[in-house]
Amino acid sequence: MKKLITTSIVAVALLSTSAMAEKKADVAKKDAVKETVIGTVNGHKITQVEANKVLELMTKKGEKALTFDKLDKKQKDAIVKNLAPGVLIKNKAQAEVSEEEKSQIVANYWMQKKMADMKATDKEAKEIYTKNKKFYKKDKKQLKFEDVKDYIKMQIKQKKLVDSVMKKAKVVVK
Repeated sequence: MKKLITTSIVAVALLSTSAMAEKKADVAKKDAVKETVIGTVNGHKITQVEANKVLELMTKKGEKALTFDKLDKKQKDAIVKNLAPGVLIKNKAQAEVSEEEKSQIVANYWMQKKMADMKATDKEAKEIYTKNKKFYKKDKKQLKFEDVKDYIKMQIKQKKLVDSVMKKAKVVVK
């Protein structure tokens, strides 16, 4: 259980990400006590759903996740105290980040998520490197393929994503 408490600190950072929004619907359906308040920090509610999400993240694949209501008092206290900074950070961010910034953050997150699912092979990267060797220099020295391979692969993924988004796009210039 000591590992559970320690690991929950790491999970707090994950709680405020957009990825958690995807799991929220699933966890909320499973959790009969959707809005049970298990604590507060500066008046902001900490719910059992949030605690159960952390517990689910901490659970190894294939194992059944613990739920907040099954923990002892000491473990419950630790979870609530470890969730508190994430709640404060989330609320501060909501208050201080503009709608335009939020929109850009969501777009960047979506892009990163889609790119993570895309493939770029060493062969594709090597072809681009070979065709564009003159661009891969630093201090007038040619960079080795291995030194720029990951960068090229990222560019390939970005291009594939842009191409897929633009595939059916209708751009009108007025």
